[in-house]
Amino acid sequence: MGIVKEMKEQTGIPYRVICETLGLPLSSLKRWRLRIEKSEAVVKRPGPKKVEPFDPSVLETKIGMLGHGRKRSAGTTELYQRYRFRVSRRELGQMVAQVRQDLVADHRRNLRRIQWQTPGIVWAMDGTEYDMGLADKIYLYNMQDLGSRYKFLPLAGEYPVGEEIAGYLSEKFDRYGPPLVLKRDNEGNLNHTAVNAVLEEFLVLPLNSPEYYAPYNGAIEESQREVKRCLREKFVLGLPECQDHVSAYAEAAVHDLNHRIRPCLEGRTSCQVFFAPADKPVFMRRERRDIYDMIMDKAERILSAMKQSGTAIKETAWRIAVESWLKSRGFIKVHINQKCHPILSLF
Repeated sequence: MGIVKEMKEQTGIPYRVICETLGLPLSSLKRWRLRIEKSEAVVKRPGPKKVEPFDPSVLETKIGMLGHGRKRSAGTTELYQRYRFRVSRRELGQMVAQVRQDLVADHRRNLRRIQWQTPGIVWAMDGTEYDMGLADKIYLYNMQDLGSRYKFLPLAGEYPVGEEIAGYLSEKFDRYGPPLVLKRDNEGNLNHTAVNAVLEEFLVLPLNSPEYYAPYNGAIEESQREVKRCLREKFVLGLPECQDHVSAYAEAAVHDLNHRIRPCLEGRTSCQVFFAPADKPVFMRRERRDIYDMIMDKAERILSAMKQSGTAIKETAWRIAVESWLKSRGFIKVHINQKCHPILSLF
């Protein structure tokens, strides 16, 4: 403000021209001059001033009742309209963001983790892109038995379409016997009609991860990291023929991991646990159908109690029902607010 006044006195140039030269709005200059005349602070917080008194604890309670997501809170605009003469939009936004962060932190501290008790019950499949320094992208689609951590030979190479994954699953089900449940994410090729047809043929129950929540598939995510680490040790970067041999490298990495002694398996290897006949139950087709009916009935009762609708709600009810059945049969143990452990993974 002092510089502008000095320029005006020395040159006689109008304030409008000086402001244009300095890139300063003339309205701001006028507002600052008026505040100086009134002996007020020249720079103040932007936005309308909130003068009406209110009880902050009431507002905090209402903020806590908003529909908080990971990045947004539903109902914030409506709440601001109610308190717009008492708190600025910026202040309210900061308060809502803080509450949302606290809720997310509380949620993470209380995540439920699953200990897989029995091999052969639940398999998990997931795909990842792997950068090996080659010209073309390489994709790894790993599948693992969660009870034993046994890793099947992966699909490796170009991005597999739904029909390829369906054929891969059919071959593994025929060879090893189908699991009761297959966990997967929401990627299109894993949810292809051909894949669903194979699951229906073998009476394998699909269990999709919640959208935007990768930790739900935590066990297979850790499996991907294990395979990548082992693959880096075997893969020779820079040789042009390596891309043609990526499947062989991936199979070698999985073979090594399946024969690694694991403390979480009481000193046994994944291969020993997965192929131990006494440890792995067998479900006949009629029994699988009965299990499906029981879980579906449980899911429908959950939906009825929730009194909500929509695809996401139905998938949530299905996940709860599947977990409840597995827990009731002793196939899993649920842990809450525990430190990470090698045999624990998000369900």
